[in-house]
Amino acid sequence: MSLKPNHIEFQKEIEQREIECLIHFTTTINLFSVLENNELMSRTKLENLDIKQFDILDYVQFIDDVRFDDKNYINLSLSGPNTFLFSKFRQKTKDEFTINWCVIKLDPKHIYDTETLFLITNAALNVAKRQYGISGDLDKFKMLFIEQLNINTYNGVRTISRNSVHLKYLTDVQAEILVKDEISSDSILAVCFESEEKMAEAKVAMSCFDTSKFVVDKEIFSPNRSI
Repeated sequence: MSLKPNHIEFQKEIEQREIECLIHFTTTINLFSVLENNELMSRTKLENLDIKQFDILDYVQFIDDVRFDDKNYINLSLSGPNTFLFSKFRQKTKDEFTINWCVIKLDPKHIYDTETLFLITNAALNVAKRQYGISGDLDKFKMLFIEQLNINTYNGVRTISRNSVHLKYLTDVQAEILVKDEISSDSILAVCFESEEKMAEAKVAMSCFDTSKFVVDKEIFSPNRSI
């Protein structure tokens, strides 16, 4: 991992906001691949290595409407999941008995990786991308926590205001931190499951790996998570 030239400033901002983790939600099928390959990989890298993972696009057709479309990046959120998207995915796959979800907490140091980028709102909004842009600088990172976003859309101005008193949460739950290529499994702080039962199933399926970081965290799965 190479660091942004002003990574010390990023570290101070992260400490001030008491940011503890980056967030990536995925299926336990994908989690097996992450542990097997010792890293979380971008879709491009997976395709180049011909690694077979559960393709969420087969089940969640709307994903292209909300994600940054450069497949060289891993899409992450901050301090908590993108509850809007996570709820949609889980609802879409609720009848697929082989699909179980987990939330991976990652070391926030990847925020100041040289190639990490920041999106302050829904990546599908071309107007918003033109208005706010996509970059990896400190000012853009700070904009993730702005008190109010006024997004110019074709239907007028859409306003998003902060609804949390906690400095570590994003103003727009659909904002993204984009990490290039891969993240080592050493950066995993915890793998969260919704229930003891789900965690036990995952531990059995992944008994050949270290599962000591598997935990139950019901709150992180709540669509109305208190922030």
